[in-house]
Amino acid sequence: MSQPIVEVRDLSFSFSRKKVIDGLSVSFPKGEWAVIAGRNGVGKSTLLRALSGVLLPDSGKVIRSQEAPAKKIGFISDALSLFEDWTVERARAFHCRVFAIGEFDDRLLKRLGLSQKDRIKNLSAGERAILHLSLVLSQKPSLLLVDEVMHMLDPYIRELFIETLIEHLAASRATVLTVNHTFSEIEKIPERVLVMDDGKFVIDETSEALRGKMKKIVSRDPLPETLPCFFKKTDGIYKEYYIYPFREELLADHALDFQDIALAEIIKAFIGGGYEQKRMA
Repeated sequence: MSQPIVEVRDLSFSFSRKKVIDGLSVSFPKGEWAVIAGRNGVGKSTLLRALSGVLLPDSGKVIRSQEAPAKKIGFISDALSLFEDWTVERARAFHCRVFAIGEFDDRLLKRLGLSQKDRIKNLSAGERAILHLSLVLSQKPSLLLVDEVMHMLDPYIRELFIETLIEHLAASRATVLTVNHTFSEIEKIPERVLVMDDGKFVIDETSEALRGKMKKIVSRDPLPETLPCFFKKTDGIYKEYYIYPFREELLADHALDFQDIALAEIIKAFIGGGYEQKRMA
């Protein structure tokens, strides 16, 4: 594994009296695409803001390599904070001036038929996202942080957004960290999946390893208590049981159909299990 482009050591952050991130340590190498998932309010967006330098932690450190100075960090949020009354042309000129950008690639804007005279407040959510992406990619970022954007895009713009991220990753070996609740379109892209709960990572696995460690059983009957059932859906005649961590010896011990499941369903099971554990606490 290459050296980390960004590393977090014992990071803690609180809003008022609520601790949002609690002693978190993690690192991300150059060229990795990682997905961060979890229930609402567990600290995902706060972490991205700390990585970008927008928020300063109460304690701990965010260490960025020399390849990831402030001007080489791109941050796109679902808030899409752009100056509403500005035109596309003015936003572009301002961004290029602040980040000392000599050449701006407007191919994405042209694909959507956006005019330089269009006002940002009149753009759709998808058009604003593509404008924001074009501005950020003009920095040629080595660290790209994408916080809950894809869920609000229509299918055409979502595909354009993802294709552009993939092209940038391939061309620059940038590190891409995305906070997502929608996974179907990027099922095979992330190399690493991290699931956050109450300010810490409870899962940090490669996508391949994670697919091997969770299986699903669909049955009309209750499962043996010896099986490690992390989450279950028991409405209806047929129940769904999510087994984690799955071990190969379980196949010999139990005459059950252990099914492979897609990454999107794995993530939903972990999030559902988090809600279930919180409810039972």
